[in-house]
Amino acid sequence: MRYAALVFTAAAVLAGVASPALAQSAADTADVRCMMVLQAISRDPAQREQAGRGLFYYVGRVTARGPLARIEPMMIAEGKKMSTPQQVQAELARCGAELNKNGGELQAINQKLQKQFGPPPGAAPPAKK
Repeated sequence: MRYAALVFTAAAVLAGVASPALAQSAADTADVRCMMVLQAISRDPAQREQAGRGLFYYVGRVTARGPLARIEPMMIAEGKKMSTPQQVQAELARCGAELNKNGGELQAINQKLQKQFGPPPGAAPPAKK
């Protein structure tokens, strides 16, 4: 009987060690906050498309570090912390700056590659603005 109790206890301990909860990193917190403010901004029809693109960017970052299903409790926790319009505005400014910076870097890389290799075969020339 004691042997069975020992085996049961060891199995319970090992099960807990084998499936720990995924820790929430500072990057996860920052990205989830961006997802939340972008979801709010996407309610504005004039902002919907750009906010959607940004949202997918942050979803990709979060899922690169773990399963997407883990964000629900993170969103609940961060939603409780972002309770003032000033906090939401600060997050929107931070996230927007990050998206603009990364978008600018990607555009520079694309321009450099296009100079090096030319436009893709069959591509229409870019429209002039």
